[in-house]
Amino acid sequence: MTRSFSLLALVLAGCVAAPYPDTAPSAALRSAVQVASNGDVESFYGVPTSLTVSGLKRLPYNVVTGQKMGEGERETFYIITGVQGVEVKVVFYDNGKLYLAQTESSNAVGPRGVGVGSSLSQVKAAWPNGKLLYGSEDGRFVTFDTGTNLLYNFDESDMPPAAFDHPPREVTVPDLRVKRIRVFAP
Repeated sequence: MTRSFSLLALVLAGCVAAPYPDTAPSAALRSAVQVASNGDVESFYGVPTSLTVSGLKRLPYNVVTGQKMGEGERETFYIITGVQGVEVKVVFYDNGKLYLAQTESSNAVGPRGVGVGSSLSQVKAAWPNGKLLYGSEDGRFVTFDTGTNLLYNFDESDMPPAAFDHPPREVTVPDLRVKRIRVFAP
């Protein structure tokens, strides 16, 4: 009896430990980032782009409220610890609808396998029709626009200073690393 129980336990342990196709990284990514047929992100680490302020309490994730001063007013934001522990900061319009969801979590990966820490060359390869934008209107920015509701931000300090001259000058852009992934509500 003990021998058959031990054999059964080994077989069951082997079945449980065996890798299933559903647990492959691509399956995990599919559940973390859902994309519509038009290429727009519909859900980002458990945060739907249709989220409203009142819908925050229905999320199955930890939500922390924060505030900061912005453009002369106090702005409220929320940090949601979503799927795979990715922290997603969300901001809402005054009407309660989602404005944007963004993350700087090092384990965050967006559509097409491009995530925080990916290189600009990887972003361009994944989004060949996208555009790199940089400048200093309303503060310095370096952003890759994918042509969808998804943007990749880079650290401005990694750019040559001439990129932010007035008038703007074309510069040789280094192979920057993604600092932040931003998703805007469609």
